[in-house]
Amino acid sequence: MSSPNRGQDTRDNLVDIVKQLYPDALTRTVVVPPVHLNRVPYNTDTVPGTDQEVLVLPSSEQLQQQQGNIQADFAQQHVLHNLQQLGDSGKEVMFVVSELNFKDYLNKPFYAKHTGKLPKPATLPKELRHHGKQGDFDILVIHRQYGILIGEIKSVGKTEASRADTEVVKVIAKAVKQLDKCEVHARHMVSDIAPGLTVRKTLFLPYVSQAQLQRILDDEKNSKSQQAVCQSLGAANTAEAIQLCCCSDQLSQPVSYWHVTPAVLSQLSTWWQHRMTCAVDTRLTDQLYLDIVARFVGPATTVSVPCYNNVRVEVRTAGQAVAELGRRLALLVLTLQQLDLMSRDPPLVCITGAPGTGKTVVLVLQGLRWLRDGNDVHVISTLYDTRAVSTSITQQLGMSLSAGPTPSLTPGSVSYHRYNFWNREADVEQAVTDLLECVKNGHLHVLIDEASFDSRTKLGPRHTQLVTRLAQQVPHLYLWCAGVLNRDIPPALQTQVFTVPLRSAPAVLREIQPVIHRYPVNDYSDSGVPAPGDGLSVIRLSHHGNAHTGRWPLDCAQCGHDIAAVLRRLGVGRSVANSPSRLSYRDVFVLTRSDDLHDDVTDGAGRVTSPASGVVQGLKDAGVPVSVLGDQDLRHNRARWEGVVQDVAVAATDTVTVAGYVWVIGLERRVVAVLPGRDQYDDEGMTDEEIDLHDRLFAVSRCTTQLITVRTPPVTTTTTPSLTTTTTPTTHATT
Repeated sequence: MSSPNRGQDTRDNLVDIVKQLYPDALTRTVVVPPVHLNRVPYNTDTVPGTDQEVLVLPSSEQLQQQQGNIQADFAQQHVLHNLQQLGDSGKEVMFVVSELNFKDYLNKPFYAKHTGKLPKPATLPKELRHHGKQGDFDILVIHRQYGILIGEIKSVGKTEASRADTEVVKVIAKAVKQLDKCEVHARHMVSDIAPGLTVRKTLFLPYVSQAQLQRILDDEKNSKSQQAVCQSLGAANTAEAIQLCCCSDQLSQPVSYWHVTPAVLSQLSTWWQHRMTCAVDTRLTDQLYLDIVARFVGPATTVSVPCYNNVRVEVRTAGQAVAELGRRLALLVLTLQQLDLMSRDPPLVCITGAPGTGKTVVLVLQGLRWLRDGNDVHVISTLYDTRAVSTSITQQLGMSLSAGPTPSLTPGSVSYHRYNFWNREADVEQAVTDLLECVKNGHLHVLIDEASFDSRTKLGPRHTQLVTRLAQQVPHLYLWCAGVLNRDIPPALQTQVFTVPLRSAPAVLREIQPVIHRYPVNDYSDSGVPAPGDGLSVIRLSHHGNAHTGRWPLDCAQCGHDIAAVLRRLGVGRSVANSPSRLSYRDVFVLTRSDDLHDDVTDGAGRVTSPASGVVQGLKDAGVPVSVLGDQDLRHNRARWEGVVQDVAVAATDTVTVAGYVWVIGLERRVVAVLPGRDQYDDEGMTDEEIDLHDRLFAVSRCTTQLITVRTPPVTTTTTPSLTTTTTPTTHATT
């Protein structure tokens, strides 16, 4: 016989888990899943000559066939972002659940013996079964004070072709039926613990104005739709019904949906008050609120997001969202332009483009192609700044070759060459000499990442000299190089400009784009293909207050503690039961411009003679394992520095990497914290604005998914808003 308290025990167990997942459930707005992930219509293809399968962005014709899904995803993201901002600004205590399918409610087999007798869609009373057992909640808001709000989102009006009133009428008629079905199911699902709970409904029409909706509902031909809308929303007349709908007038502009201005928040709050705050549901206690939340987003319910291959992955928390979106952004994705370049296979190529446009990926794939054709490949690092990315390319080539199918020819080998063109001009001649010795039967295959041909610096002419000399002396030279700058590229190289962002979420790109036009870098372009997800909002910390010490965050232990607290909230380094989506410490960079970064310096007896930089010490005190990649070791212990570079390049050790960001150019991590600072060797005469430009372009761009910035009190006034008051150089003068 079952225990009479079994139902309460089950609820308590589910609530306990919800409290662990969302420790601030009773104090803020929680969105579940925390980020909307798009259904990206990728194609699959094989890179010529490699047997390497990749995802390819669709053509414009294929995109047209997917417009329905693309527009629906955009509308969902648009509405969710505005609701998050509304909740945060108004300090609303609520859960905003999106795209929850009825069949996923309390469907986990592991909890079946505890939830078997609870109300579910399958147990809908006979008199209500005409509503159907299948469906989903576009938006389900569970509010601590006001009960439940059910919302139906319609993207009608997103394009001019669908703005006709007749189309809007059809969509509204369908949406009202869906709302009524969702209300029936929501009431049934909580009928055992909250009978008679207040349930409200609304239509989200982000691309239809109130005036257009008014015109449509007032039209005599649409009287049935008018009655249905009023009845479903509980409105006495059309004017009241329109106030209860959330239209384009209350939401941010589609072209900048992430920018919710104070004016938009005011309009959104007015709609919210009309729809929600007419009466508080006094039956709702903290316990009942959490009981309801546990039903809809607790462990017994599947909370998943779609994937491009129709596999669904569970994503409940911010950390899981960062992990899953980061995984999708790391998929091997090419544009049609990139696939065409590799199909043509020209011998001499310079790829240029803003960070995250796939330059390094194409270099690796081309190197793999050469190897599988039986050619030796020579990866060249021309300065210390490129050691990490060159090491990464070398390692990827080796692993890809061994992991792939056995080629028909004996594959070539990979060689890694290190030089320092910045400080040693003689290294250019040495590189030419070394590479000429590697020529086989007149053939030489070379890869160079992060190359710059800018004639205004001493590095540019040296790269040009290397390419020119090799082209003159090697009969069959195959040299592909890549770099961010688009200036002074030698005519011997066929220039390919990549502009489609592939590696960073739009939320991160929006921190980079404001400065691109001030640099000789090609701006990003819109391919028309949605990113896997917009990303999570930037987390902005401040180096300010009594506990903070030092001029810069690098010197501040409290900043280390603050970053560690963010990592804990994201679940970094913590295993998540039954979830493949988790963040490891190796997924994190903490980056600074300053050259003063170092770990503990010890003498021969192991005594600390110079304590670690403040932020490093703060992270370690908070229990975060760290690896430090700074200037000190390069100047005083080069072997150790090279060892750390090797480790960081392949993320071999599960530690957070704290680094001067010049040393990790070309690498990426899912979570990146950017600290302002100044480099005493390189920054003389540079304004805060100029440093901010470098920080955004070369440090922020290392982030794929979750960006953390630290602000400092300004010392000087800049003419443009700064991400921080300082940032990062493109090259680093190191002996």
